[in-house]
Amino acid sequence: MTSISSSSEIASLRQELLLRILFQNTIIQVLVVLFVLMAGLAILRPEQAGFVSLIFQIATLASALQWCHHGIRTRQIKQFLTLTASGETGLLWEDWLPANRPPSLLGSRWMISTKGVFLGLAMAMLGVDLILATAASFCGRLAAVLWLATAGFLLTNPKE
Repeated sequence: MTSISSSSEIASLRQELLLRILFQNTIIQVLVVLFVLMAGLAILRPEQAGFVSLIFQIATLASALQWCHHGIRTRQIKQFLTLTASGETGLLWEDWLPANRPPSLLGSRWMISTKGVFLGLAMAMLGVDLILATAASFCGRLAAVLWLATAGFLLTNPKE
């Protein structure tokens, strides 16, 4: 194991932290735009509302997984930088990280308001589907299952 983090490593980690935060915010903003477009498409083509909702749920689930991925690494970098600043670790990032992995693949719990963006938009799209659909469709039911999967990924990962 190598010890004592260098100032270039710290600067690099700070840059990665800012970039990951930017990615997370961009994912949320893109999802809001996608919701508006998909809801509009479902309104214009009510016979396709179930399919449109399904596509949106798939995009939401994929975005949620990516958001969680960036989120856990952001938390780890913050934790490492805090420990380094206080002198509690003399390790380099690459040595510290393997010993401090999160207990799950998705990481830790994040702000409910942020998760609400994913789940709220997804639920709203399901609502559009239910309002516009004349009969329950396979796509609508599958979209509901995907919404539950997204909720599971976002709400059941362990607390930080």
